[in-house]
Amino acid sequence: MFDFDKLSVSKFYVAPSVERVVEFSPPNIDMQNIAKVLSLAVEAKCNSQDVYDGYAQIGGRTNFRLTYLDKEGTPRGVDYNADFTVRVDGEFIADDNVTCTIKVVESDVQATDALMLSAVLEVTVCGQRREEIEALTDADQCYKTMRQIYLPSFIASKTTVAPFEDEQEVGGEISAVLGLNTNCSVKRAEAIDGGVLAAANVYAVVTYVEGGDIKQREFTLQLEEELNLDGVQEGDSISVQANVKSSKIILQGVTDDNVIKVEGEVQFRIQAYRCSQVEVVEDIFTLANEVEITRESADYVCFDGCGFFTESVTGTAVLGDNRAPVLEINATPYARCYTSKSFVDEDGKLVVEGIVNTDIIYTDENGYNSIRTEIPFSLSIASQQPFSRTVKVCCTVESVNAKARREREIDVDLRLGVEVCGYSDVTAEYITAVEVGEEKPQNTSGISLYIANEGDEILDLCKALTAMPEEITAQNPTLQFPLKEGDRVIYFRSINIA
Repeated sequence: MFDFDKLSVSKFYVAPSVERVVEFSPPNIDMQNIAKVLSLAVEAKCNSQDVYDGYAQIGGRTNFRLTYLDKEGTPRGVDYNADFTVRVDGEFIADDNVTCTIKVVESDVQATDALMLSAVLEVTVCGQRREEIEALTDADQCYKTMRQIYLPSFIASKTTVAPFEDEQEVGGEISAVLGLNTNCSVKRAEAIDGGVLAAANVYAVVTYVEGGDIKQREFTLQLEEELNLDGVQEGDSISVQANVKSSKIILQGVTDDNVIKVEGEVQFRIQAYRCSQVEVVEDIFTLANEVEITRESADYVCFDGCGFFTESVTGTAVLGDNRAPVLEINATPYARCYTSKSFVDEDGKLVVEGIVNTDIIYTDENGYNSIRTEIPFSLSIASQQPFSRTVKVCCTVESVNAKARREREIDVDLRLGVEVCGYSDVTAEYITAVEVGEEKPQNTSGISLYIANEGDEILDLCKALTAMPEEITAQNPTLQFPLKEGDRVIYFRSINIA
């Protein structure tokens, strides 16, 4: 009489972010040889993620890239790595599938008696687990109403590595490489039947010394991947995380005519989701017996998909009066974007607020100098496709261009890659149990009058009048549901007279 089915559903959640301070003091450093620090670039990556009941244990590596002048005034660059672990508490269980993102919030270098490199990291862990709910999906020998509920489900995932490489002729002799900064920005994520199309751009900046001068070379590399994923259908929502797994510089060519070659690997982590409509029984009614219904509801998050945009940001760095005027801009060894706020406004536009940090190396009358600048930004982005009300935004700095405008002012133009992922909150209401009770008293009067309450539906009339829906609506064809308070419903019965 009653058919119950087990429905699979994926539950998504985000644990509260945790800040982790990483400090590293390189051993065997001759501090007397460090005359001036020009730049400190910091990256942090997640290397391991172990899930336990109630928390996730994250292991990662922080890379510090230091550019400085030695006591002879020669620019130099060094790389240091510092491993770290951090515990993130949340509603985890041991079988959850989790992903981790790490943002560098702040970085600092102290070069006094010892060299101390530090960074503040923001660690966020997202989890998902598969659950089952048991719901009434069909019933016979009774009157029933049906409804659609939305259930999110995780379809498939895949991790793959794509190589990249490019080279440029320098036209001179490189005496030192000061640093390599690489970023990756996703540009496309589309579901096709049986797979996913994904595309990303890799942006690499090499800072080096040629002929005693600090210079830069920029590289843009385009990657496209078509991956087979069983169960994926066109229209599914796709999440793509693309991170530079490794990168390095190779100097080639001949004396006085070097070639810079950049090569490495990008790791794609692709996940496919679907928010399915499932029909379940909303309510049931029988004439003869009382029916006790047990209902439950559950709140879920449906992943709607991602959109990708390119936006421009401008700002100005101002030198203090105690500094000599800028003669020439030499390099911007790195740029880091931190998103502080993102939401969809009343006009349906995406608003993103944040800060871009960058070091600018320049030349003044005393030689090389540098300034660290923070450029706040606020973006308002329109889209042909409406944004979800709940969004998560990730920004990547694709390029930086600094130019001296006045003696103590530097204009900074940035291009940001913006990835916005949308989420919808849904509530699934369903019947988990039905118990048929004793026979109920029948209304046998020849005529009944029912005065409606606000919001009454057809089953409220059925229960009050002991009549089937089609009989009531046949005699009251003008009824409009839900009823308004005070609406009158009249029902006539056929009475057999012995």
